[in-house]
Amino acid sequence: MKAPELTEELKNDLKALKMRASMDPKRFYKKNDRDGFPKYFQIGTIVDNPADFYHSRIPKKQRKKTIVEELLADSEFRRYNRRKYLEIMAEKAANAAGKKFRKKKKFRN
Repeated sequence: MKAPELTEELKNDLKALKMRASMDPKRFYKKNDRDGFPKYFQIGTIVDNPADFYHSRIPKKQRKKTIVEELLADSEFRRYNRRKYLEIMAEKAANAAGKKFRKKKKFRN
């Protein structure tokens, strides 16, 4: 197996796969203990079954080129992402507001 050339699209897809546990709150994935990207990997395409033409196929207009584009096109994922982002920002703002009124300690020598 040859080591593929890492383009920006491939890097973004690998980052999305690495952070897949944070994408779906109902799904559990084992911890990813790898630092950086793998040196050897392959990318494939899913071939649709002709029997599923009317039921479980994605129309050509909705097909995307990369995993990141598919995630950005998914409205449910974007809604979840936006909600989580707002929760984190509200928590950070609450922590920052609490720090403002805290009494500063004086150092003694």
